[in-house]
Amino acid sequence: MKNYIKKMLLSALVIMSLGTIASAQTFPAQATGIFTLDIGNELRVLQTLPSSEIQGILATEKKEKLADFKGNYDKNTGKFEGELTYCQGKKEPLLFYFTRNNADELEVYFGPAGNDRKAAGTRKGRTRPTLAFNCVSGSDHTQLNEPFMGKGTWAGTWKTHLGMIRLIQINDVKTGKTFVSGDFENTGVIHLIDFSGNEVEGEFISSTKGNGYFKITRTSDNKFEGTYRWGSQTEWTQWGGERKDAKLPQLTSTGAQHFINRLLAGD
Repeated sequence: MKNYIKKMLLSALVIMSLGTIASAQTFPAQATGIFTLDIGNELRVLQTLPSSEIQGILATEKKEKLADFKGNYDKNTGKFEGELTYCQGKKEPLLFYFTRNNADELEVYFGPAGNDRKAAGTRKGRTRPTLAFNCVSGSDHTQLNEPFMGKGTWAGTWKTHLGMIRLIQINDVKTGKTFVSGDFENTGVIHLIDFSGNEVEGEFISSTKGNGYFKITRTSDNKFEGTYRWGSQTEWTQWGGERKDAKLPQLTSTGAQHFINRLLAGD
């Protein structure tokens, strides 16, 4: 009986050990591949075995480079830790983990711990990716947050009869919220307050005309229609616009930029 119990205990230990080994093997030995992110960009990762060093780029869907990255990958934990260097020279930490039960899924964290911004990634190819992409064109003041900006239904430069308006859409994957802000003419600030798909309400803030309000509906990918009024006016005037450029715009209003910076900082 004692021998039987000993054999049972030994069998259980062997099974537990094999289970631990199998669990450890769920992480891929090599991180090479192309990973699409739910924020609209992709990580292109290159690792040459037996080295644990990784290099790669963060790129847009249009095959433009946002940043270079390098670091080290630990196949025992499925963890990569390294640094992003954006096209304009700014640096920030990058951390990703392979999901234990799926060697083709990642959790990705940008920025320092505590203030990091999270994304999810799925491997779409295990082949050696090309890293020879040109840097994305755009403004340097938003580069630190480019993975989370520029992809959205309202982003870009729009022509209206009130002047040009420039909008930046921020998709906060950490909270699930979407923010849109920007400027118009040379000094005004514009905010979308109530955001519901194609229908939005917002506010103008002008140094010369005071505050104004608007209600607009995006009637197609690049056109909107709606109404606006200034200050205490009770009458609403017809208003419309057409998107002339979908690229991330360079804002001219420091007020708009400060507001966006506060959003990105979580204030």
